[in-house]
Amino acid sequence: MSVAAPRSADADDDRYRHNWLTRRVLESLVPVICPPEATELGLGADIVDHVELTMGALPGLFRAGLVAGIAGYDAAAALWPPAHGHLAHMLSPELARRWFESWLHGPTPMQRELVKGIKQVMTLAHYEHPVIQERLGYRPQQWIEKVKRRRLEVYADDIGKHHASITAPDPLPRRGGR
Repeated sequence: MSVAAPRSADADDDRYRHNWLTRRVLESLVPVICPPEATELGLGADIVDHVELTMGALPGLFRAGLVAGIAGYDAAAALWPPAHGHLAHMLSPELARRWFESWLHGPTPMQRELVKGIKQVMTLAHYEHPVIQERLGYRPQQWIEKVKRRRLEVYADDIGKHHASITAPDPLPRRGGR
């Protein structure tokens, strides 16, 4: 089940799309960042698609920095002795978790902020997934409808008065034919 918006031919030209490396790195981070149910339910591709939509909404320069940071995160793993020259997206789940944690608690603010940002958008994508929301019993539309009905009942008179004040003829006389 994909949560990505349908694509039209002209929308594809302007829309941000993950490059192959960004997609591979993010897919490899699903079991590291998201709760186990994401992997168990096979939601990885949907989560990465949602991250793609989120990144598409970011300002171009910010997004370019994020993509570059993800590539750097991936490449730097090859220099980490436990990785034995492998890129981050090629690491075993346990090594991938350790690599991510080393950046999350890393020596530079850039490392820490990059992986915190990645974690935030991936966590958002996980909890925005309809399957996860249903499992949690999170049904925002039902709540919205309930609150809407209650507000309309409580404030019906005020809404009516305001509507009447907006649609009533102008009480001030007009001068000069304007």
